[in-house]
Amino acid sequence: MNVSHIFTAVTAVLLVSGCANREGVSPSQNKSLQTVSPSTTAVSEGGGMQRSLDAWLKEEWTPMTKTVPVETKTTAPDGTVVTTTTIVEVPEPENNEPFTLQKYADKWKVYHENKAKMSEGKPKEPSHIEMMGTLPVVGK
Repeated sequence: MNVSHIFTAVTAVLLVSGCANREGVSPSQNKSLQTVSPSTTAVSEGGGMQRSLDAWLKEEWTPMTKTVPVETKTTAPDGTVVTTTTIVEVPEPENNEPFTLQKYADKWKVYHENKAKMSEGKPKEPSHIEMMGTLPVVGK
């Protein structure tokens, strides 16, 4: 064995023995591991993706899946038909059934229908394909 193999073996042994100062101790109680990677920061701070997902669920997903647009048609005395659209909140049924993929698919459909109705008449954002097409070298 040459010197590099011995050095690698000694380093590996020191690393393993340093992280496991006691056998049978859970990682959260291991003092050596806590100095390198404390477990409290991940729970207390939360990640950017998690905060973004929580905000999207609270501000967009929940309101759009709990409301349903209802159209009401009324006929005026002169014969014209007036259509009014109101958004009605649909309460979640209180049941103890397990959440199935079909329930999720139904909520996703309602979400997209409501999102399409909300964005009607607003200018559409250009797609990435359209933006790439406008580039001088890559585009047409």
